[in-house]
Amino acid sequence: MALIISLVKELKHVKGLFATGLFLLLLATAGAQLAPLLLQNIIDNDLTQVSKGLVLNQADFLTKLAIYIGLLALAGLFRYGSFRILIACANNVVTHLRNRAYDVMQRLPISYFDDKPAGKIATRIVNDTETLRNQFYNTLLSQIFITMVQVIFIYAVLMTLDLTVGLVLLLLMPIFYGLQVLYKKATDKPMKDFYEARSDVNTQVNETMNGASIIQLYQQEEAVLNQFDQVAGKMRAADDRIVLIDSAASWTLTELLKYTVIAGILTFIGYQFLGGNLGVTAGRLFIYINYVTTLFDLLGMLVRQLPNIQRSLATGRRVMELLDEEQEADEEADLQVTAGQVDFEDVSFAYDGQNKVLKNISIHANQGETVALVGHTGSGKSSIMNLLYRFYDPQEGSISIDGQDIKRYSRESVRGKMGIVLQDPYLFTGTIASNVSMDKEDYSDEEIIQALRKVGAGDMLARLEKGIYEPVVEKGSAFSSGERQLIAFARTLIANPKILILDEATSHIDTETEEIIQRAMEVVKQGRTTFIIAHRLSTIQNADQILVLDAGQIIERGNHGQLMTLNGRYAEMQRIQEKV
Repeated sequence: MALIISLVKELKHVKGLFATGLFLLLLATAGAQLAPLLLQNIIDNDLTQVSKGLVLNQADFLTKLAIYIGLLALAGLFRYGSFRILIACANNVVTHLRNRAYDVMQRLPISYFDDKPAGKIATRIVNDTETLRNQFYNTLLSQIFITMVQVIFIYAVLMTLDLTVGLVLLLLMPIFYGLQVLYKKATDKPMKDFYEARSDVNTQVNETMNGASIIQLYQQEEAVLNQFDQVAGKMRAADDRIVLIDSAASWTLTELLKYTVIAGILTFIGYQFLGGNLGVTAGRLFIYINYVTTLFDLLGMLVRQLPNIQRSLATGRRVMELLDEEQEADEEADLQVTAGQVDFEDVSFAYDGQNKVLKNISIHANQGETVALVGHTGSGKSSIMNLLYRFYDPQEGSISIDGQDIKRYSRESVRGKMGIVLQDPYLFTGTIASNVSMDKEDYSDEEIIQALRKVGAGDMLARLEKGIYEPVVEKGSAFSSGERQLIAFARTLIANPKILILDEATSHIDTETEEIIQRAMEVVKQGRTTFIIAHRLSTIQNADQILVLDAGQIIERGNHGQLMTLNGRYAEMQRIQEKV
């Protein structure tokens, strides 16, 4: 119930529009349910008089008939208007929810994504919000509200006509409530299984698309298809169970109840008629049958909407869980960087808060210096950079830039002072120009071209027919790995950062391209503090400092000559790479 209340509260964003739709709905319901009373009057007065041989008052009859048809027409018009408005409310509310979910996702700490597949997160933002739109808000506003208003109105009319009949028919409510309780218990598990399986399907599709080349190289198409069939089969089996329960609960039982009650009414009146004690007119009998039939149809409709409500609650719970996730606390102050001096002072860090991956790390990088981090996989190189980006904050020690503790400044301002080139560069759909400028309008075409030429991409531009406006699609798959890396370098260089971070930026580049980038970087690094994470030791021999890490600790530090003289871990790594 708390979840339903939370979802209904989201209607506050469209309260004006919702109130208008609800008002039109009330008018539509009043017109549709009062019209049969006018028909009762025609049956009991005008038509009954004719059956007794009296003359029909045609003017009165036609007036009542015109009013009856007019009421139905107006009710239909109002119903159409209310339906359109309430559907618009549902669309607006879900758009707001989806935007909030997307915004929250971007503000979550990086640790949130460490153990969650991308497919499951995408499902919450795309599929689950769409299910909420179709099966909760659309159903709730366009059907449930309409149905409930009609049910309440019918009961009010019946009790006005005959209090006893109205009270007797109220006994239907606990029956239908019990039906809903049984339905919920029967569908809880298959509903949960259905949505878990759907998330798994999304995750597998995402992984298959990203790993398509590996799957084909290792001839795993059949195995992947079998895995997909198994996951999709779980989703189908869960949905089949839901459909089976829905069929029994909504159609079979409600129809049986409806015709049982109608048969009871007709039997009771029939016995009265046979006993010569007919206390119900033909018009009144018509009203009872009409309202009872409508009442059962409406209550049956409520039961038939239970699958949608159940599905929407399952998805709504996941969306609300995402919206309620604790977001990163951040500072408002902006970091101001003039020199780019970076200091790590006795920094220790654990991703889980207990098992330290960094221990007592101290680094001092002066303006314009190049600091290289080397070590085997898992030694802590990337973790140091993650702390510098403020993807995480250390549990012990401090990190400062130009003497300013970065924990006291907003993450955006800290990252805005850095230029970052990752091992696997990511290009966005657009053009080379939009990828270099990141869609900022601060840079002219000439500046973009100059940035590309500085990193050695002049030859690439010369062969492209559209130059910097060459389209980029599918993460830049039309470009070689080296070309994508050059574009990523240009993206970083044009931002003119004070601090430059190269996360194994040359590991996927051929020797010739590496030489081009190295020459460009020697120019660009002037006056900038540069951190390099590298496996190729040949790319860092000119670094001012080389830090050798092992098990989260700095075990050696110095320049290339000093470390070779030390003849320790770095010298051993150098000899191995030379041999290879």
